[in-house]
Amino acid sequence: MSKKVLKMGWIGLIVLTLIILPACTGGGGGGSPTIPYKNDGIFVQDTIGGLDSLDPAWAYDTASGEQIQYMYDTLLFYNGNSTDTFVPRIATNWTVLNASAIRFCINTTVKFWNNTTVTAEDVAYSFWRAMVQDRAGGPVWMFNVPLTGHGGSRASGVPRADWLQHVFNATVVDGDCVIFKFFNTTMGEASYPTLAWLQIICNTWASIVDEDWCIAHGDWSPNYTANWTAYNNPADRSNTALYNKAMGNGPWIGPTGGTPGVNQGTWTPGTSILLNKFDGYYRGVPPFNQVITYFRDVWSARKLDLQNGNADLVYVPRNYRDEVINWTDLNKIFPLPELTVDTMFFNMAIGENSTYCGNKSLVGGNGIPLDFFQDANIRKGMAYAFDYDTYLTDVLMGEGAQMASPIIQTLWGYKSSWSKYSYCLTMAKSLLQATSSHGNLSTTGFTFTLCYNTGNVPRKTACEMLQASLLAISPKFHVNVQAVAWDAYLPLIFTPSGITDLPMFQIGWQCDYPDADNFLDPYMSTGGAFAAYQGYGNTTIDDLIVAERYLPNNPARQAIFDQLAAIYYYDAPGIMLFQPEGRRWFTKYIHGFYFNPTIPGLPGPLFDMTKSAS
Repeated sequence: MSKKVLKMGWIGLIVLTLIILPACTGGGGGGSPTIPYKNDGIFVQDTIGGLDSLDPAWAYDTASGEQIQYMYDTLLFYNGNSTDTFVPRIATNWTVLNASAIRFCINTTVKFWNNTTVTAEDVAYSFWRAMVQDRAGGPVWMFNVPLTGHGGSRASGVPRADWLQHVFNATVVDGDCVIFKFFNTTMGEASYPTLAWLQIICNTWASIVDEDWCIAHGDWSPNYTANWTAYNNPADRSNTALYNKAMGNGPWIGPTGGTPGVNQGTWTPGTSILLNKFDGYYRGVPPFNQVITYFRDVWSARKLDLQNGNADLVYVPRNYRDEVINWTDLNKIFPLPELTVDTMFFNMAIGENSTYCGNKSLVGGNGIPLDFFQDANIRKGMAYAFDYDTYLTDVLMGEGAQMASPIIQTLWGYKSSWSKYSYCLTMAKSLLQATSSHGNLSTTGFTFTLCYNTGNVPRKTACEMLQASLLAISPKFHVNVQAVAWDAYLPLIFTPSGITDLPMFQIGWQCDYPDADNFLDPYMSTGGAFAAYQGYGNTTIDDLIVAERYLPNNPARQAIFDQLAAIYYYDAPGIMLFQPEGRRWFTKYIHGFYFNPTIPGLPGPLFDMTKSAS
C-alpha cells in the first residue's frame, strides 16, 4: 500500500527543512471537548484497514510497513526529516569502494529480541532471502535492479537458472562487514546511483532478520541452493515464514510465534496489533511500553476514542475535518508535504475468472468484455468523466494538486505545464460513442464493479463520482461500487500470477525513495508494481525509464521526463488524481513529532516521540 535524491547529481534533490511542528489550532470555543490523559506509557492509534503481512520481503503497503518499522531496524536511516542525509542504525559506517560497490560495517552490539547478536551474515541473509522470495508485486525489485540488472528473479514467469549466482555475487560477507556490488551497466562508466541505494535500504524491505531463527521456522536456507525455487513467488502471503511472526531487533516486540523468554506482541488480523517494548534495544529504552494500533473503519468510533482519550492519534478523513478542527486539546499539524498520489487504474488484461465484469460481454449492457480497457478511447473517455475540481473542493477541501503524470510535485523534473485531463462530459460522451473496438457504448451500455478499500472515504467518493458522471452520460452506463477490506483488497490486485480480476482498481503510492524514477517504474514499466497488473507498458517506455535512471539531473533527463509525461497523457492508462497535503491529529499529550515523507503510516518517528500529561 508502501510504501513510495542525491548529492552527486544522480537523482533529484529534495531538501525539507526540519519540521518539529507546534499545533496549528482553530479558535477553540463551543463543541471543544476536554480530552482526558489516559494509558500512561502506551501509544494508541485508531486507523482504517489492516495489515497485509509482517514479512519485510513481502509487505509493500504503508499499514504493514509502519508496524515492521517498529519491529526491525535497517542498516541506516534518514537523519530526521532529511531525505538525503543518513544516520547509522545496524551499520556503524559505510564506505563507497568504487562506482560499483559499497561496504557497510556492522554494529556488533545490536541484539535480536532473543538476545542473539546481529551479524554480517544476518545482514547478507536478509537481502538473499528477499531476492529469493521476490514475490510478484512486492518491493524487492528495488534490490534486483541495482544489484543484478534484472527486474526480477523470473523471466516469462519461470525462475532464472542463474538467479542464485546473481544473489550471492551481489551481497558478500566481509568479516563484520557486508559489501553490495552493483550491476555494471553498459552505459559507459555509470553504475547505480549511490544515494538512491542509501535511500532504498532505509525502508522496511531492507529490515535485518535473524537468519538462524528464520530457518528454524521453515524459511529458506542458503546452505540448500537446489530448492530455492520452492520459496520463490509464494502463492499466498501466509506461505512465508514471517507472515504473522517476527524476530526483530527494533524497539518494539511483535508476535514471535511463542518464542520462549520473549515478551511477544499480538496481531489479530483486521482488528488490532499490539507491540511490547524491547528492553535490550541498543539505542536505549523505548519511550512507550506498548504501541497499539486498532483498525476501526467507522469514523464515529475513531472520533469517540479520540474524544475520550482512548486514542492518541486517529485517522480523520478530510470531509470530517471540521468536526475536530476547533478541539483545543488536539495538536493539529498541517500542511505536510506528502510524497503520495492516488490513481484509478484501468486493467487492460482482466482475468478470465473475474466476477466484477458482469456477463463479460456487452450483451444487454450487463457486463464488459475482458479486453474492454484495451481501447484507448474508453480510457480517455472515463478520464474526461471525472470531476476533478469538485473532488478537490469537496473531498480534499482544497488541500491537494491534480497530477498529470506519475512524476509529482517537489520531485526534480516535475512540470505543472504538462497536459492533464479535465472534467468534460461532452468529450467523454464523444469518446465513449466512438470506441475503436466496441462501437457506440451509448447504444450497447455496459456494467462493471469498481472497488475501494473499506473506510477510505475519499476513495469511496471518487468511485461514486465516476459512477454518477457515467450515468449522466447514458442511463446504460452502470458502475457498481463495492467496499473491500484492505487486507482482502491487496490480494485482489497483486496476485502471484500477475493477472488481476478487477477491471479497475484505485490505490495510492507513497515514495519508496524520493525520486521521479520511483514513480515512473511502478506506473509505466512493463513489470512495474502497478503497470504489470494492468497489462500496460512496452519496450519503448522501458528503455526510456532505464535511460533516465542513470542520468544526472540535467536537460537530457528532463527531456525524457517530458516524453514520458506525454506518453502517459496520450495512453491514459489511469486516471491520475491528486497529490494531497498531509495532516496529523494527535492529542496534546504527544510530543516530538517531525515529518519525513518516506516514513510509512501516520505516527511517524515513534522512538523519538514521548507522551506526558504536561
